[in-house]
Amino acid sequence: MSENSVALRDPFLDNAKGLLIVLVVLGHLLETIPIDAADALYKWIYAFHMPAFVLVSGYLSRNFRGTPRQNRGLVTLLLIPYVVVQLLLALERMIFNGADFSLNLFIPGFAIWYLLALVVWRLMTPLLLSIPHPLLISIAVSILSVTYGGVSGELAGARILSFLPFFTLGLLVTPAHVESFKRLTSRLWLRVSVAAFLVVALFAIFLLQDRIARAWLYMYGKVDKFGLSNVENVLVRVLVLAVATVLMFAFLAIVPRTRTIFTPLGEGTIYVYVLQILILYPLLPIIGAWPHWNVAAVAALLLGGIALALLLGTRPVQRATRWLIDPVGFWTPLVRRPVTREAEAPSPR
Repeated sequence: MSENSVALRDPFLDNAKGLLIVLVVLGHLLETIPIDAADALYKWIYAFHMPAFVLVSGYLSRNFRGTPRQNRGLVTLLLIPYVVVQLLLALERMIFNGADFSLNLFIPGFAIWYLLALVVWRLMTPLLLSIPHPLLISIAVSILSVTYGGVSGELAGARILSFLPFFTLGLLVTPAHVESFKRLTSRLWLRVSVAAFLVVALFAIFLLQDRIARAWLYMYGKVDKFGLSNVENVLVRVLVLAVATVLMFAFLAIVPRTRTIFTPLGEGTIYVYVLQILILYPLLPIIGAWPHWNVAAVAALLLGGIALALLLGTRPVQRATRWLIDPVGFWTPLVRRPVTREAEAPSPR
């Protein structure tokens, strides 16, 4: 990446992505810890972090038009890593769980659904930008997806439809909107108030955690197992979307505007995302089975999770693992025949 391209990056967006990928890591670490404090923090994170991630992804996909170059990028930077990670997860299940080797590319493995969803959302982008009232239609799609038993989780279908409003909203946001939002939330008193609101939201979730099903926040798979009527499922989805929207914007309001230690994470979130999946998947059963969990132990684990995310986002780790995250980009220069300068032509990147 050239210096000019780095200079054009918005630290606000990179900080948002960096902090969100940290929350992804922390959410996975908290998943199997059997104490109330961990469960409340887990549900608080899942109430907004993926909607916010999808929103930012939508904003960064505004210029997708399905050109040959862009479509090749979907294959080389998203679909191929998806297949590679699915293969590695199948191997991990065989090695660590003693399971038979089984590779099903139609059912996303642990946490890898987002790569597949992003492919579909980006392919939908030209359509979403050309139809009238795309946000209202996306909200309706998300709500209707929980009726009559819900949508299958194959190919991340339920999550693609459920999170669609946030991706569409991101598509409709312009750089001018971002700048206006940053100006509106620049006052210190407002940012402190919003941070206090997020803490209050965490406390409220702690008090209500027994009434909040994790699957409501995941927004995937069938909903008939909840035993609710269509109307009740719709009301739950509307409430989840509303809470996610409020907490999402509250989080974005307190994101730093200048470069921080989290900015580099936002410049390479796919590395952190993929690598933490492969690292944490075999560890989660061990973490959940540890019998001595308390608040202090959870705090120590969260600090370790932050350190892990920061480590995975470093340049040396990215260089060492590019063969896994971007196998086409890594291997192509190694197998391409040398060409003379007269015959060399600039290749799309």
